[in-house]
Amino acid sequence: MFIERIIQIVVFGFVFFMVAGGGFAKREVVPEGVLTTILTLYKTLPPAPAGPSYCSIVAVGDYGLVLPCDFKPPFLGWLEGGKY
Repeated sequence: MFIERIIQIVVFGFVFFMVAGGGFAKREVVPEGVLTTILTLYKTLPPAPAGPSYCSIVAVGDYGLVLPCDFKPPFLGWLEGGKY
């Protein structure tokens, strides 16, 4: 029972993080100095906010966890009537 509860907490924590717009990033510095590659749950996203669209919350080497810099989950754009 205790192990099942731990698994539930971990899985629902992961689901909440992804629904909130979080993602996993592998950062690569390309010749222009641009950081690339962010994997999220969303196939299409609303327009990026002014400034960087994703900010790192945890970084370990080239990998990390990211959230939208304006802390506004992408699905809110869809709920507001956007055509994303």
